[in-house]
This record gives sequence, structure tokens and C-alpha cells, in this order.
Amino acid sequence: MKIVQVSTNSLPVPPIDYGGTQRDVYYLTEELVNRGHEVILFAKKGSNTRATKTFEYPSDSKEDQLAFIIKNTPSDVDIIHDHYGIVAKSNPPIPTIRNSHSKSAAGSQIPVFVSKKIRDINKKGYYVHNGIRLSDYPYKKKKKGYLLFIGRMMSGKGVHLAVEVAQKTGKELIIAGTFNNNPNYVAYFNEQIKPHLNDKIRFIGPVGGEQKMKLLSEASCVLFTSTWNEPFGLVLIEALACGTPVLAFKAGAIPEVLHGLPQLLCNNVNEMSRKVKSGKSYPSPKACRLYVKKYYSDKVMTDNFLKLYKKVIKKKKYKVTKNSTWNKRKAIIDKELNR
Repeated sequence: MKIVQVSTNSLPVPPIDYGGTQRDVYYLTEELVNRGHEVILFAKKGSNTRATKTFEYPSDSKEDQLAFIIKNTPSDVDIIHDHYGIVAKSNPPIPTIRNSHSKSAAGSQIPVFVSKKIRDINKKGYYVHNGIRLSDYPYKKKKKGYLLFIGRMMSGKGVHLAVEVAQKTGKELIIAGTFNNNPNYVAYFNEQIKPHLNDKIRFIGPVGGEQKMKLLSEASCVLFTSTWNEPFGLVLIEALACGTPVLAFKAGAIPEVLHGLPQLLCNNVNEMSRKVKSGKSYPSPKACRLYVKKYYSDKVMTDNFLKLYKKVIKKKKYKVTKNSTWNKRKAIIDKELNR
């Protein structure tokens, strides 16, 4: 197949450190090429993949980016996989899926979500779970004694609840995360986290690359204390890929992601604390790693997207409005080229 992948203009593909969407685009692009498909990638400057052809956005203007995509998309493309949103909203005359990595995909005919939970809430479209390349995640059997929290410093991520678990169990807790330049995150951290920091509960700021992998692979357990409607929870499978168990609350899609490891799900702080103390709920490092390989590898994700591509193309239910944004701009571009 000839497949267009449309990434965002926020980070290159692959991202240097954090960047869930761009990493998904990278894994999918690499695996599609491995299987002999032709991939045309639109992405931020500095992207480096094995795509058949890569087009780097010429500016930060979404209007310019869309015009650039329209101008450089071949007419014989089989499907467009839009991770950005700007293409799907323009209603191109090519089957186009809008891959939402959050909770909505407004303005798209064929939305694809990262979990069944979020798909069901939207009552439309499909879902394909995230996948990661196992070789990118170091596997370690021997763990150190600390607990780990990785995530944004926001109330919905439950950082304060991870602190409470550490206090109840007497375990060391390392908190790693970012404020995203959000004053609400800063206020939350200063009021609910900072007063509890000491020799055993430490905040180390944002992490990525080797530092993140070292923390994930050596932790005795990762605490995923999110209480908001999680679309997926990438840290869950990243930790498990390193052979590290994750204790998590039953919020959003978390029970779906951990469906095969229900012993890791917790109803409240007290239950999570008991499981941390006993350690009896933890699957072995090998079982954690194999779980990700079976359900959440880049290969499994690619298998599922290829099935979806074929289904969308075969259904032929993709409707193009006569005055779609794509067609209007394409007509202007063609007119300028023919002058």
C-alpha cells in the first residue's frame, strides 16, 4: 500500500525524549516500511525515519502546512493516517483516518482512538492500542527498592496520592515529571507536593532518554495514581516492558490496558499501599515483559492498523463534500502551478 503518515509540527519523528504521538508515528512508519509498504511522512524539521519520502513542514502556520500536504500528496495514495487533525478536517478525496491520542477527534469522518473506552465514550469510529518497540526498553530482573512516579505535575495524575502511598509504606519515592509551563501545575506542586519532599520523597524534574529508562527498569514498582479519564496511559506499558510492575487505579482506560494483569489494579490508596508492602501482587519481570510483547508491541500495533486500513478502504464509505477545504485549496494550488 501507499500510505501517508501525518505527524504534528511540535516535535520531530522520533522525538528526542518525551513525545508519545511522534513516537507512535515513528514505530508505525518503521514497521510499515519493514513490511514493504510505501510510506510518505509529513513531519517537523529534523525528523529521521526510513519512510520512502519525508516532507518537512515549511512553516509553523497550519494553513501553510495543509497547503504543503495537499501539494505533495500523490493522487494514487491508498490511505492517509492523520495524527495531527488538520488533514482529516479538510475532508480530502482519499480515505483518511484521524488518530486521536487524546479523548476527541472532532471534525473527522473516521476517528481512531487509543482505547476502546474512549471510542465507546465518543460512540463513533475505531480504536487501536498504542504499541512500543521492546528493544528500546531495557529489561532488568533485579530491582532497587524505590517507588517511581512519572507524569505531569497535575492533580488528575494523582501525584499527591503517590506521595501518600510512599508515606504509608515508608518506601522511597522518586517523582519525575514536568509542569508544561502551566501555572496551575506549579501551584498544585507547591501546595500539595513540595511540603512533603524530604530524603525519602524526592522530585527530580522531567526525565527522558537513558535516565528515564534507568529509572523505569530499576524501580521496584511504578505508581500510576491517575484519577482522570485516561485515554491509555503509556507509562503503564513502558514500565512493564522494562520488567517493572505498575500499580494503578481503575480510571479511564487503565483497566482495559491492564486487562491481563488485574492484580495490579487498585481501588484506593489503602489497597495500593497494602500491595506495595506485600509485593505479592507483582507479576515476575519476565511476565511483565511478555505481556507487552503479546498485546502492546509495535508489531501488534502495526498489525491492527493494517487491518483497519484495509477495512476502511474496502468499505468505500468515505464521503467527500463537493466544496471540501481540501478540494478548494487543491484547485487553487493547481491553478497556480499551471500559470
